[in-house]
Amino acid sequence: MNIAVCENSAAAAEQLRSWIEQYCKLYQVPAVLKCFFPSTAFPAHDERFDIVYLCTGGHTGFYQARQLRERDPECKIILVDDTQAFAVKGMRLHCTDFILRPVEFRHIVRSMDLALRRRM
Repeated sequence: MNIAVCENSAAAAEQLRSWIEQYCKLYQVPAVLKCFFPSTAFPAHDERFDIVYLCTGGHTGFYQARQLRERDPECKIILVDDTQAFAVKGMRLHCTDFILRPVEFRHIVRSMDLALRRRM
């Protein structure tokens, strides 16, 4: 399973990567994680990902999510933002989850469970 983390903050990207790795180890999910920093490096990337955490926020994040959805309808997109304004737009793109900052490990557990269709 390929998982991407697209984040503009190196510290936040590292924290997300660490929590996702912790989740994968805990639930024995084989995964390869890639971080894209800055997040603008991601849209040009052609590799296929099963799960993508888009943490760019604002209109840029929504634009990236729309491009990703057009390129790969099966990808599980998880938007991360500090306002709820883009949660509704994310639903229109059939995003798997929306995480409102500040992100906590329990949010990663929920989003990964949704993406993997595990227990609810």
